[in-house]
Amino acid sequence: MTESVDVFTSRPSHLHTSTPGFARGEIATLTCERCRTSRLPWELRTFGDKSVCSTCYGATIELGRAAIKGMPADEPNRACSSCRALLDPSLGSAWCAVPELGDERARICANFVPVAMDAARDAVSGGRVELLDLWQSLSDDLRSTLGEGSFATWFAGVEPLSMDDTTLTLSVPDEYTRASLEGRFSSVIRHALGERNYGHLTPTYTLETEPAPAALSSSVVTKAKAGFNPHYSFAEFVVGSGNRLAHASALACVDQPGTAYNPLFLYGGVGVGKTHLLQAIGQEAIDQGKGNVIFATSEAFTNELIGAIREGSTSAFRERYRSANYLLLDDVQFIAGKEATQEEFFHTFNALHQAGKQIVLTSDRPPGELRILEARLRSRFEWGLSADMQPPDFETRMAIVRSKASARHRRIPETVLNALATRAGSNVRELEGALNRVLALSDLLGTEPGMEIARSVLGEPESEGNSCRPADVLQAVSAYYRIKTSELAGPQRDRRVSYARQMAMYLLREEAKLSLMEIGSHLGGRNHSTVIYSCDKVGESRNKGRVKQDLQAIKQLIYGVR
Repeated sequence: MTESVDVFTSRPSHLHTSTPGFARGEIATLTCERCRTSRLPWELRTFGDKSVCSTCYGATIELGRAAIKGMPADEPNRACSSCRALLDPSLGSAWCAVPELGDERARICANFVPVAMDAARDAVSGGRVELLDLWQSLSDDLRSTLGEGSFATWFAGVEPLSMDDTTLTLSVPDEYTRASLEGRFSSVIRHALGERNYGHLTPTYTLETEPAPAALSSSVVTKAKAGFNPHYSFAEFVVGSGNRLAHASALACVDQPGTAYNPLFLYGGVGVGKTHLLQAIGQEAIDQGKGNVIFATSEAFTNELIGAIREGSTSAFRERYRSANYLLLDDVQFIAGKEATQEEFFHTFNALHQAGKQIVLTSDRPPGELRILEARLRSRFEWGLSADMQPPDFETRMAIVRSKASARHRRIPETVLNALATRAGSNVRELEGALNRVLALSDLLGTEPGMEIARSVLGEPESEGNSCRPADVLQAVSAYYRIKTSELAGPQRDRRVSYARQMAMYLLREEAKLSLMEIGSHLGGRNHSTVIYSCDKVGESRNKGRVKQDLQAIKQLIYGVR
């Protein structure tokens, strides 16, 4: 006996081919109607009229429960049956049949319309109510005929626009959807219209268009940019090999907000340009009139929340952050351990993400390494794109110093630029600080910035005899722990090798004065966040117990007994 399975959905929209349907024996996948990821059919759950994955289901239920707690209890005129948001999205988010939430589900959404509004229903002009009722009925029929998956794939983005004596006009998201509705689904739609006694209507389709953003006045732009550093713009950001992906994804967030990479998570060590890119996104969005932009540090977010709780204005706080078109949060790692802040940010994140608003976050390490942070937040931070920002290499440091000098309208000899790029530090802040000291000293002395001034600022370069070579560190660590140098740079993760590798990273940083990127290169190409973690871990225990003894012993192997 051969068992067959009926497939009620088509491939995800990005996998459409000229031969629709599934090959025999092929496993059908459905798309979560919230996060749009492909899932196996048994991994989806029904939420109201949508099929969502377990992650989105749990997040939405939790958001609903939190909304219930925040609603006042004296609202006798609210009921699920009166929710017009189901028919007109302009009224707000639609929370329909959610039996898991119990009898209080009618008070989830502040956009529910009181029952008394139904009495004035027929007074709505232009036949809009009749149009919405017709489309709701057609949607129910099409969902029953085609199955939940196919309906979501082809009709979720369709909106009713108008209706007259002969024509039903529908808005579709793209040309491919229009061709499919006019072709393969034409007979199904006409049959559904006939079943509802609207067989005389001919469906027509038009592509949805986004309204052009209104130009903002200069005074409005200036006010919106208050709190932004005018030098933190895309024009002044120097692109190099270590930040190319982050720069490209930041531009995409401005061009395609909420759709390209959401959230965008930028991570890297200090002074690599995370805040620069974050503010550049905000200022460019303001210049293009892309809506309300909020830039804040995690500390500011926490302090605002504490103030709102103290003053009883949490509703205003939520409205401010959840009405943003762009939420740009700097140093998000600092909300770890703050339970109330994490709870509020979790719900703010969900509200913005479900509304298609752009979220951009920065941190000193990738989401997976923020162990103290709640797992539900870490998983959401990994939802979009995580872009690593490495310390600048020599060519990028040269370009940064040259750009900073040009911005100050100063001409600096190449030898001085080379000295700054080589010895001033490994991040942008250190480079800019050294450049500022060179220029200030030259202005004070009334001379051009030359090598004499550079040497007085940077000091004399260390002679080769007084420096510690990376090879000396690796050889000493290998000898002390009786492991091969190749194991330090290899993929092994057992405790013995991992501990030795962390010690090597710390000593390469402290004794050989290598940059994070150079340390990672010497140890198998590990990223800078791993190096930061190892250096911090060893540094915290460098004066305690075994770590202290090991460091002293290894240094004796490097330098000899002193």
